[in-house]
Amino acid sequence: MIYFVRHGLSEANVKKVFAGQKDDSLLTEKGREQAKETGKEIITRKLLIERIVSSPSKRALETAEIIAREINFDISKIIIDDRITEYDMGSLSGTPYNVISSSILVTAEGTENPQVFCNRICSCIKELDKLHGNTLVVSHGGVGRMLETIKEGRNVELFYDTAILPNASITEVNWIK
Repeated sequence: MIYFVRHGLSEANVKKVFAGQKDDSLLTEKGREQAKETGKEIITRKLLIERIVSSPSKRALETAEIIAREINFDISKIIIDDRITEYDMGSLSGTPYNVISSSILVTAEGTENPQVFCNRICSCIKELDKLHGNTLVVSHGGVGRMLETIKEGRNVELFYDTAILPNASITEVNWIK
């Protein structure tokens, strides 16, 4: 089984700005507490985690490390995978976010092609799905939105219209084969 966790609350989340790939926003103290609670939830649910795979961003990696410590997982064994890095928001990075549609987001200057974004996420998840045991994937809101978009069978260009998963929430990913 693959379990997806969105990173804990970040400074960019608090400032309400798009972080994307270009703003390596750090976790807030609340984000660190959320990560600890997620680790405790993993223990409570008796989820045996054989591997942790994280986005290379500071906010995701710190979340992964906090969870790892909480569940007594060796942090030196956390795997970094660029394929689960946040969506590149191009010129929108660092700007205040408001209610925008996917069509506005994906056409902004310098943004990543949504199909390329989907393909890189799916290649990672499909590879991890072939492994024995449970994997914890620690990544970002955009990645979670794309996973939910795929689950719902929607057009990948509309991924940003999918509701964002809460910070540090655990979601089972069992629909990508």
